Amino acid sequence: MNEKNPLVTVIALCYNHENYILESLQSVVNQGYGNIELIVVDDFSIDRSREIILQFLQNNFSTLLMFNDKNIGNCRSFNKALQLAKGKYIIDLSTDDVMLPNRISEQVKIFEKSEKVGVIFSDCKYIDEESNEIKHSIFNAFRKKRNEYPTGNVYTKLLGKKLYLNPPTMMVRKSIFEQLGGYDETLTYEDFDFWLRASRICEFDYVPQILMLQRMLNDSHSTKFIQKKNALTPSTFIVCQKAFSFNETQEENLALIIRLKSLMRQSFFTEHFEIGKEVLIMLKQLNAENWESWIYSILIFCKLPANFLYLKYNSVRRYINFRF
Repeated sequence: MNEKNPLVTVIALCYNHENYILESLQSVVNQGYGNIELIVVDDFSIDRSREIILQFLQNNFSTLLMFNDKNIGNCRSFNKALQLAKGKYIIDLSTDDVMLPNRISEQVKIFEKSEKVGVIFSDCKYIDEESNEIKHSIFNAFRKKRNEYPTGNVYTKLLGKKLYLNPPTMMVRKSIFEQLGGYDETLTYEDFDFWLRASRICEFDYVPQILMLQRMLNDSHSTKFIQKKNALTPSTFIVCQKAFSFNETQEENLALIIRLKSLMRQSFFTEHFEIGKEVLIMLKQLNAENWESWIYSILIFCKLPANFLYLKYNSVRRYINFRF
């Protein structure tokens, strides 16, 4: 093994990314780092993604391909590839995103300085469908405070919504994935759950550089969270239940209360009323009931249909941020 440049495995997950996958995979090839293993997993795409992957393979024979015979989702697809990964460090790459040429080398530098660090993340830029940079405030507001990111033990910050990590910028020590058993395959999205579980057993660090281009599409996770009866809200609640069992201090419980109150509002506006009721029970267990939870308890138990207004509100907010 090359001790100076340890092997990094990039697990590239594709589902209907025919318009973006070649640019994404080429960004792996263009890395200024000489020891990379690339595993591409196509999760039963129904567009031309597989054809493009096979074309890419003609010039990149060392790439390992996995074609799922049915759609199984990101978590299961990633875990399948993780079983084959040989790298000391792992990158979970969605094949609509693009890595900048110094991404891997800069993150490996940080990892090699401390065995305590298990997860590294960085800054990024957002791009649209045509790979043009998006400069609007709705996408870049959080980047203004990028130099204030806490590092080390970040569990409480993550739980209390005081820290947001860009999932595409993350590099993880493989041993952390092994300790945690990979992603939780019962969930519909993986990042929040993985961050919390990982932050219990390792330190996080931050590279204050733009190392990634994250593509913002109309069907991205950020838009799915506000949809009526979406599949993401139940997963968020399950992660909160895990956090309830993880917590050891009052500070951690206070962070969970902040998260639960946010989930309470989300449950109401996405009309996940049964989840909203469970959230209210957890708040009661944490002695966190107040006027706001009392109002939402009435709204949730009355099952008032509010998603239409919620979508309109977010549509107007998105329009204003794009125009101004």
